Amino acid sequence: MRQYATDNSSSTLREINARKTRKDVVGLQPEPGFGGCDVIPSDRSSIRQYVAIILAAQCALYSDDLWPEDDESVFEEDPVYDFIIIGAGTAGAVVANRLTEIPDWRVLLIEAGGNPTLGTEIPPLFITNYGTKEDWNFRTAPQKKACLGYTDKKCYWPRGKVLGGTSSINGMYYVRGNKLDYDEWCSYGNTGWCYDEVLPYFKKSENISNENRTEADLRYHGAEGLINVENSREMHPFEDMLLRANEEIGLKIVDDVNGKEQVGVTRVFTTTKNSLRQSTARAFLSPIRDRTNLHVLKNALAHKLMLNGSKVTGVSFLKGPKELTVGVRKEVILSAGAVNTPKILMASGIGPENLLRTLNISVKVNLPVGENLQDHVFAPIFFAKQSRDDSNSLLNIQKMFASYVLRREGPLGTLSPQRVVSFFNTTYKNSSYPDVQNIFVVLAPNQSNLVDIFGEHRFSDEFHEQFEELNKNNVILAVYVTLLQPRSSGRIILRSDKVEDDPIIDAGYFNHDHDMKTLVKAMKEIIKLNNTVTFNKENLKLHWMKLKSCEIFNVNSDEFLECVARELTGTLYHAVGSVKMGPVDDEKSVVNEELKVKNVENLRVVDASVMPKITRGNTMAPVVMIAEKAGDMVKNKWL
Repeated sequence: MRQYATDNSSSTLREINARKTRKDVVGLQPEPGFGGCDVIPSDRSSIRQYVAIILAAQCALYSDDLWPEDDESVFEEDPVYDFIIIGAGTAGAVVANRLTEIPDWRVLLIEAGGNPTLGTEIPPLFITNYGTKEDWNFRTAPQKKACLGYTDKKCYWPRGKVLGGTSSINGMYYVRGNKLDYDEWCSYGNTGWCYDEVLPYFKKSENISNENRTEADLRYHGAEGLINVENSREMHPFEDMLLRANEEIGLKIVDDVNGKEQVGVTRVFTTTKNSLRQSTARAFLSPIRDRTNLHVLKNALAHKLMLNGSKVTGVSFLKGPKELTVGVRKEVILSAGAVNTPKILMASGIGPENLLRTLNISVKVNLPVGENLQDHVFAPIFFAKQSRDDSNSLLNIQKMFASYVLRREGPLGTLSPQRVVSFFNTTYKNSSYPDVQNIFVVLAPNQSNLVDIFGEHRFSDEFHEQFEELNKNNVILAVYVTLLQPRSSGRIILRSDKVEDDPIIDAGYFNHDHDMKTLVKAMKEIIKLNNTVTFNKENLKLHWMKLKSCEIFNVNSDEFLECVARELTGTLYHAVGSVKMGPVDDEKSVVNEELKVKNVENLRVVDASVMPKITRGNTMAPVVMIAEKAGDMVKNKWL
């Protein structure tokens, strides 16, 4: 069995995250400093001054003063609000910003987690947040056709439990999807959701960086929004190599997949600025932390909606040991994400009547809550080359941290070389609508010294130990071959009405045969990189991990690729669709095109769960767009 060292860098980072101040460092007692940080007196030795500078700089990255205060006392004085937003995540933070633009509106934002940490803010260390208190740590139910190489056949679903939600722990890719995605939403009867109608909301939120502004097509990009989007002109040599290799297998280099065309290979735009993550917490909440009409409750777990008949009148939630209620005058906006939003709805009696009755929950409204769950599932293809790179030695990791914390410089300030992404259609080579996305992940030797990317997912020892051994003296390129338009779907099932019980997540991966056929075709395209001149010059060679379940198949067969996909299944953590948007006559939908829950008054859902169909790309940008559009919908109703 593999053992995890207690002094590795991930553990060290988590220890740092847990501390608000550094009163225990080198025996010094800090004094009140700047930005909410404690700093050590300057009349000390040079070594201690150096330590003080590092700690003060570190604190400035994630000081509690950057975020809205926890307003429990204000709430207790007057527990009735115009609007209550459940979830300060990717969508909820945006909605809170837009609604509090109206000074007369009193808004309560309820968040299950706390403030962002040092670990959430450093771009390339996002995986170190997995398994921490900033993660809901969801696992699916055991899968029959996927995730078979996990220790318990349960796929890992990290979701952000922190201000900014999953935008505070994700990979920071800014990908909107394809024009067709939104035109399809519109074709299902969702008036107002066609591409030309949602494009202004993408632009509204976006502040494309000054570096990219002159070359960007501003028909597609915004320059006055709150969330910074950038694509550094600096080209990492590995990224350049990957672009050239993909050209060899027939893909066009595309400068901007959020513009005129998406199909091809690109260096993706990211939600970063000044070497820091641009979560919706940093972009939308931090600037308004002093608005007097915004009250935030952190570490508060929403339990149920309070209903009088079919009208929502408030919210019940847990804050520490206390169960509290808060009333609402206008609307409750549910932005708890594709797992927790259906959980809260069903616990409140809004959901499938047969399930609710089984759990002895009084049925208020019978709706297909939890159905239509979709995600982006992938299979990894590995390439390896021998390398003496020692950037992940413990000494060099310490140097990286010092360089980053003191000067915001070095490898920790950028997502390079992890920015190469490709899109293509496995059936129609000239199609402008991709069905596959490929993410190229470059792992220097001894990667687990910095981030144990596969250990966090609880892959079997069989796989994890092979990977660790290979990675000792090799750079590994892992290509995540990702299915963009799955025909399989799963569902969220309420386990009980207890607030502490996570729902059952039935991902439903590969339940439709078409999904596996498409993924295998895509894997065969990526394997072609092994024969490119570019890879041969770099001595990058295709490498298959030895998996007992797959030994009976020829490595050149489709059956072998299918076996690999089922054993080493991954997900991009893009769960959507569990509270589907649709017109009145769509019996499989839960909310209408204005995101109002059907047959319920004063309740909207604003998060990824409303997507009727998953987009062809990463989902953060679409969720921010949905929240921007929802903000206008609410204003149009109540102003």
